[in-house]
Amino acid sequence: MIDVPPEPLPSQERVIEQRLLDCGLNLGGVTVRYADYLQSIEIVIAPAAGATSDNFACIKEASGYEILRFEDSAMFAAYTDFVSELARPEMLMMHEVRLAEAGLWEGFPDRDDFDSLESYARALEAHTGFLPGSALRVSGGAILFESAGAAGMDLYGHYFNLLSVVTYASLRHRIEFGFVGNEKIAK
Repeated sequence: MIDVPPEPLPSQERVIEQRLLDCGLNLGGVTVRYADYLQSIEIVIAPAAGATSDNFACIKEASGYEILRFEDSAMFAAYTDFVSELARPEMLMMHEVRLAEAGLWEGFPDRDDFDSLESYARALEAHTGFLPGSALRVSGGAILFESAGAAGMDLYGHYFNLLSVVTYASLRHRIEFGFVGNEKIAK
């Protein structure tokens, strides 16, 4: 009797490909490869894969923690929204704990108590010790942090607290949040 070596285990890339095939994707539109520059496996899903939003849960499970992107920007944005929504409850809880530890949970401003996003942003500033109108501004439906308003503030105190408060508010009320550069701060 001749001993035959065991079949080699499939590579991680092949395992992921099979999982994506099991999700109903056409592998002709899927690239799964190790990318040296990323030091990770990169999964690229092209329109030819036939992915739809109905596949998102399966795709997320199949890809695990590997880097995944869709060539179609609208599909990639929809997938990113899907993944963000899955993480939302955990993120809310994490920020609630952080706010409680910082003494910012009690009296937290509720968006429903304010008639405009501008007045809500002012209340968030006041809640963290900033002068209303000094660090946040509203543009469209987004709250923007202006670094010029943080000049002279304790970076790891007030600034961090303001970011925590606005991050929680944006998660809770689905408000877009962004940053304005520091061009107003003289060097």
